[in-house]
Amino acid sequence: MEIREALLELINSDTINFSHMNRAIEKLVFVMLEDYLKSQKKRLIIDRKFDMILPDGIDDEEECLAVEIKMYRNSQIVSRVLYDVVERFSVNRRGIDGFLLIVVNELPIKIKKQIKEKKNQFNFKLKIWDINDLIRIFQLNENLFIEIYNNLNTALLKDTINNGISRNDSVYLEKRKKYIEQLHIQYKNDNVVLFLGAGASSEAKIATWDNLISELFVALIDKQLYANHIHMEEKDKKKIVREVIAQNGNSPLLQTRFLRNGFENDFENLVREILYKDSVDSSKLLKEIAQLCIPNRGKLGIRAIINYNFDDLVERNLKKLRVKYHSIYGEGMIPEMDEIGIYHVHGFLPQEKDNYENLTKSLLVFSEEGYHKLMLEPYNWANINQLTYMMNNTCLFIGLSMTDPNLRRLLEIAAQKKKEINEDCQHYVIMRRFRIKEKVETKSIKSFERVNEALQESFFKELGVNVIWIDEFDEIPILLKQIKGDYEN
Repeated sequence: MEIREALLELINSDTINFSHMNRAIEKLVFVMLEDYLKSQKKRLIIDRKFDMILPDGIDDEEECLAVEIKMYRNSQIVSRVLYDVVERFSVNRRGIDGFLLIVVNELPIKIKKQIKEKKNQFNFKLKIWDINDLIRIFQLNENLFIEIYNNLNTALLKDTINNGISRNDSVYLEKRKKYIEQLHIQYKNDNVVLFLGAGASSEAKIATWDNLISELFVALIDKQLYANHIHMEEKDKKKIVREVIAQNGNSPLLQTRFLRNGFENDFENLVREILYKDSVDSSKLLKEIAQLCIPNRGKLGIRAIINYNFDDLVERNLKKLRVKYHSIYGEGMIPEMDEIGIYHVHGFLPQEKDNYENLTKSLLVFSEEGYHKLMLEPYNWANINQLTYMMNNTCLFIGLSMTDPNLRRLLEIAAQKKKEINEDCQHYVIMRRFRIKEKVETKSIKSFERVNEALQESFFKELGVNVIWIDEFDEIPILLKQIKGDYEN
């Protein structure tokens, strides 16, 4: 195996998620560097602040070295990236003697010359390696390189599982505190966009997807039987609904195609009626979302809201607080400078439809064909707006399971684009921790829960999303207060 070609193929692959590739490169360098140091009877330690620490130095260097591993796909920004990394070390060195910066690319001669000229300006020892230095070390144990290179995915999975098993119960709380502080900073910088799912409206008793589908089936069946002078008992209705859902393969989108055809012109009005049947105007969560949208003096507050829900409860809560907003539910609709845009990317069914114009423009993703249209049209207004905010802002996902394929596809595109210019997508999702309810929790159950948590974090990290874990949903309003700065951590 040609080591240089193998490394370059990994770095430049179009089929590998950049974040995953980044972790793969780091794993490869870690294993090979650890093996190299063993021959020198020196140690390598994984560190939280840096990629690793070499407490005994390396080669003829005896001083403690911090190590950072970097790579780039855009040669135009490599100089800025390297100087930023070195500057961060200078600020956070904590008494460490020197810094080894490993660039997994071939550094241009011009860049090497610039760094050499500025080396004397630093108050610490600086070593910079590029791909040629790595090849020199990797060639000393080519068999190990081939073994690790061919099994990178397995090695990364094992690492994640082992880290999950050994992780402390308080880790999620430490991370949560850090992420909330980061979100608070982004909020103060007018850089936060909210993405809201069904969980954001559930406390206000808006009909859930399952309830909506079930009631539509009941209504459809009742309608057809009534037309044929047949009265159906309540118990029979429920039984038929269960059977029809099962026969449709438990596919909500397939069921809605069936339903929409059955109701024809009455469909949207019936959905609206069921949607709001038991609803109330507000909830603790909706009130805090609205409070977050109130701009502090001289600020914007929340930059925009991407709403996957059909309902208008966010609008109602903003109206109570006299926050200016603009509901967006079709192409060409743009909020004014003093309005917060609420983008209903799956469709909009406000309770009072007469208060809104051109609702027929609404893309109602309530059918298989509607969802396919969204998936297959990259330049659809809904996709463009979501992707723009994902690439340019910090996004906070609330009340979403994050299982929607189109959402994950957009997140992956945004993460790839940002990595091409060596920047990270810094998004956040609030999710409830997975817990197996048992009277006595066994070691195996506890271990499974920890590993599952670590795997979920690893998966979302590749999409540029950090997970903020909660134990109960009523914690979310408190977190939103903390982001705004109205509540102590």
